[in-house]
Amino acid sequence: MEMEDLKIDFGEFSKKNSCYIIEVSDIPNIDLYMDQVTTFMETKLCGYKRNEKDKILTKTMINNYAKAKLFPPPVKKKYTKNHVMLLIIIYHLKNMLSINDISRIIQPVTSALNENPESIMLEELYASFVNMQKEAYSLISKKQSFDENFFSRVQISDKIQNKPDFAAILYVLGFSVFSNLEKRISEKIIDNMF
Repeated sequence: MEMEDLKIDFGEFSKKNSCYIIEVSDIPNIDLYMDQVTTFMETKLCGYKRNEKDKILTKTMINNYAKAKLFPPPVKKKYTKNHVMLLIIIYHLKNMLSINDISRIIQPVTSALNENPESIMLEELYASFVNMQKEAYSLISKKQSFDENFFSRVQISDKIQNKPDFAAILYVLGFSVFSNLEKRISEKIIDNMF
């Protein structure tokens, strides 16, 4: 069987799904209530749903992530841009890692935010994560996969590269990007062929 027999146009798949990458500039600069956060996530990440009834992020999930201390507590029941960036990262990690592992990975970020809520380290990390997603979709559109040069082709902030714990987080995020893409392509093949 050839790749063409799988009834997937990888270029079209990549083009359609890469529009669900949320840039830093797409995230509101105002604090949001829980319902606004879930609506934002549902709207921006709807392309990741396999079925229409699937939920991207629920109030229960957010509350569980808060209890697990995956992000600083909301202020007066409002979530900041930093919360939203962390929730997007958590969303991408949760398909391949346990909450305990996500907590361990995110801990340096939450510590930096607890020390200085105005720190731009999360934004730098998130922007590098977005660059990884773009590179991954570019590779998939050419029917290529993850290779040893992936991380060297992605534009990563010097501030992140100089912090070993943040650089390690990026490696985990990069592997999760490909893991999620491969899972979604597998689901697409199943849905098309069976």
